[in-house]
Amino acid sequence: MTNRILVTGGAGNIGAEIVKRLSARNADFAVMTHTSGAASAGVTERHGDFLDPASLQRAFAGVDTLFLLFPLIPEMPRMAANAVAAAKAAGVRHIVRSSGAGADAASPAAIAKVHGEIDALVRNSGIPFTLLLPTSFMQNLVNFYGAAIRDGALYAPRGDGAMAVIDVRDIADVAVEVLTHPAAHAGQSYALTGPEDLTDAQMVSAITREIGRDVRYVDVPEAAAVDSMTRMGSPPEVIEWLMSLNHVIKQGWAAGVSPMVETITGHPPRKLADFVRENAAAWK
Repeated sequence: MTNRILVTGGAGNIGAEIVKRLSARNADFAVMTHTSGAASAGVTERHGDFLDPASLQRAFAGVDTLFLLFPLIPEMPRMAANAVAAAKAAGVRHIVRSSGAGADAASPAAIAKVHGEIDALVRNSGIPFTLLLPTSFMQNLVNFYGAAIRDGALYAPRGDGAMAVIDVRDIADVAVEVLTHPAAHAGQSYALTGPEDLTDAQMVSAITREIGRDVRYVDVPEAAAVDSMTRMGSPPEVIEWLMSLNHVIKQGWAAGVSPMVETITGHPPRKLADFVRENAAAWK
């Protein structure tokens, strides 16, 4: 039986790593892109726009297994509804959705609620599915906090709350196992974490030890965090989602380690200390 895979979000943190791994396996896959030439060299492209249902039906045509990853923007719920409808119309046989830790449509936390609502769309689609629910990414320390860390501090409203942050390469390892063997994972929801709960202070301490220069964690007031994101132009919905995540972490509700990375891939999740060692140049 064929297994033609389509990867959305192929240029992002998780998607780019999935593309590398599928290429290494010589899998039958393509990447959905908004513009021609956006995919990596040698990777088949299909044009599609989450806000253009007709383009999605064309992109999903003939696809067996679909990896769905939506950008964290106000249009995310509408994008998800369009994608699920197009997948049904195109005859997609399995959806692998990158969701978020704690996703629950009944949650009082805005970020968990919106992810849970999208997960419910996938569950109720009638298409076999697998949900991946990762915690926050180690890569955020480079991609979002890199400049601040280089200046000597990480600013966030998370107090001493801890979370088992995960390396996106581990998420990609799990995703590829599921994408290439979808039937074995049908109907499953996998909580994906790193190997240890860490506070922001502990993470910057690891960076301090590696780069030989002091980096502080500054627990900023929530109002100040909202004001900063507003001045940066972040949409109100996204601010609400991110602040709800910060609140969940601050209260200690995000702590906990899952065994699923090792269960599915056969290797333990990568440690923060190793990630910091590999990326030390980003903070110097």
